[in-house]
Amino acid sequence: MATVSFKEDVTVRDPKKAEEIARALKQPRDRTVQPSQPDKLPKNASAIWFKRCGK
Repeated sequence: MATVSFKEDVTVRDPKKAEEIARALKQPRDRTVQPSQPDKLPKNASAIWFKRCGK
């Protein structure tokens, strides 16, 4: 079983999020608790964020 430790305290100010985290930590370590995945970038993300000078 993997464990996680923090060097600093973590404060969650949203009561609903704190309850969600507490429930997730009480679940058995299996595939039901997974990190969230970031949204996929649009195909033109490079053009949006890195505008080329001189073009």
